[in-house]
Amino acid sequence: MTWRLIILNLFVALPALAQDSTISAPASPRITVGVTTGTMEFGDERVQQGVTGVLRYHIVRSVSVAASPTFARVAFPSSLGGGSVSGMTDLPVELAADHAFDASWTPTVGMSLGASIPVGDKQVGFGSGAVGASVGVGLGLSPIEPLSLHLGVGKSLNDYSLSSALGASSSAWADLETSYQLLDRVAATVGIDGDIASDDSIGPSRLVALSLAVNAFGPYTITVSGGHGLSGAAARWTLALGFGSDFAGIQALGSSSPIQRFMRSLGGGSNRGRGSVNSGHGRGP
Repeated sequence: MTWRLIILNLFVALPALAQDSTISAPASPRITVGVTTGTMEFGDERVQQGVTGVLRYHIVRSVSVAASPTFARVAFPSSLGGGSVSGMTDLPVELAADHAFDASWTPTVGMSLGASIPVGDKQVGFGSGAVGASVGVGLGLSPIEPLSLHLGVGKSLNDYSLSSALGASSSAWADLETSYQLLDRVAATVGIDGDIASDDSIGPSRLVALSLAVNAFGPYTITVSGGHGLSGAAARWTLALGFGSDFAGIQALGSSSPIQRFMRSLGGGSNRGRGSVNSGHGRGP
């Protein structure tokens, strides 16, 4: 069943996947779409797979609104009772805005407001049972033409999180990333993302990840991303594949780069309550 689901995920994803990219497109369409698919293995041997679609409407050049529905499946080891659960997670929506300044290092500042619509099943850990909210800000810099840097911070305004690879922490988080244009159509991004602090007994969740983006044609980009959990409830190993026209370029926190989107694309997040598939039960990575 697991392999059939992975094959189905890849079949669905290959024609219209979506992921972030630092490769710029010549023109920005009003609507951008795509899909991301991947798998995660946690320290307690849970395996989570997910398929996330993205639909973004660009209200004006620097302001957009997006929805990211996700279907997830979690398989539990015998030590946790065995079996599996699957279904839709809570629906994340995001309003993002950014502005680039005509100055040295091309500084770009952004802000995002996020919400979570409670459509997921709370009983199996795919939902929080309540509307969530978060806010984030980001800063992008480009000291030389092929190199860009990004720093972002954010905070859930209630017991809510869109994280998946990083568990379902409601703590403040931060990400630090750098991207480099290797070739005309190829860019690489490496970054670290995680909680600034956490009251979780196993400590703050932090993860390092690498993403490779290849511009296929027009605004469409293929991305391959991998990550490794460093601490806390972060997934021990994560792998994702994406293709699409969304997140091409630096935007506000939450849609700023391959790494940021990758770590929130494979199953959404829910509350930190008992039974959450992302609550980090068991040992850390």
